[in-house]
Amino acid sequence: MNMIKLEGLSKKYGNKQALQDIHFTVETGSIVAVLGHNGAGKTTLINSIMNIVDYEGRIEYGFDQKDLYKKVGYQMQSSSYESEAKVYEVCKLYRKILKSRVDLDQLLQTFDIAACRNMYVKNLSGGQRQKLSILLTLIGEPELIIFDELSTGLDSMARRQIWDYVKQLNEEKGVTIILTSHFLDEVEYLADRVVILDKGRISRIGDVSSIIREEFEAAKKIEFRTHDREVFRERFGSELSSSGNLLCIRYKEEAEEEVYRQVKQLGGYDIAIRNYTFEDAFLNMLGYKLVKNGEISHG
Repeated sequence: MNMIKLEGLSKKYGNKQALQDIHFTVETGSIVAVLGHNGAGKTTLINSIMNIVDYEGRIEYGFDQKDLYKKVGYQMQSSSYESEAKVYEVCKLYRKILKSRVDLDQLLQTFDIAACRNMYVKNLSGGQRQKLSILLTLIGEPELIIFDELSTGLDSMARRQIWDYVKQLNEEKGVTIILTSHFLDEVEYLADRVVILDKGRISRIGDVSSIIREEFEAAKKIEFRTHDREVFRERFGSELSSSGNLLCIRYKEEAEEEVYRQVKQLGGYDIAIRNYTFEDAFLNMLGYKLVKNGEISHG
């Protein structure tokens, strides 16, 4: 059963084509990640699903559309609050508006901000504000939750905690999740299915393992250091690439023993044999690079 189905979704802002002919479905109980650099169309796509912007095409929902804001929780990249609002007051207001019976104290503990309950929201750190924003999304106990940049502003430990909670929501309560992200490790950890946007179009769609397989077929890679890069360029040519101080050779699995022998013979050291990852596939596919904290950037 589909929670969301998009058919021919397109959106223009003036002369800029933000989305072009988007087709995909989100199955009930799944986690779907929408991936792409800034300007790829991720937020416009989510705003279309939430009926915040006008669009061309068709969106079908697995529920009555008039219940959109009851069935769907939306955590946006940035949220604003009254300047003198306190954390617990905001939570109680959301619970009242949404007619929810959720245990606020338990949620605050789960997100490790129970100690902040009487603080003014304006005095929270960026990470604490992000946790509060996610928490508020959950108060109405929605069937579908949309996270726009789920872990922005969180340190590595807090990110893992949030990921585990999202997994728990999905697996134990059957909540459907759509998330946008700049972080490849987040997508690989959470997503059943990945939709990759590039300049408003779908560049690739599928599960993580199939995308890796399609991009690299049965290839593996051997990474190593050397004091003489030129001898490896002469021997391996286009099969050789570099990343910082490391050289990398792509090869078919059946050639592994011979490639390893030659790398050793030509003076390679600190040798590591690896399978290709989703990160490798994504960067290879669209010419992206990683910047600080593993975030993707176009360039």
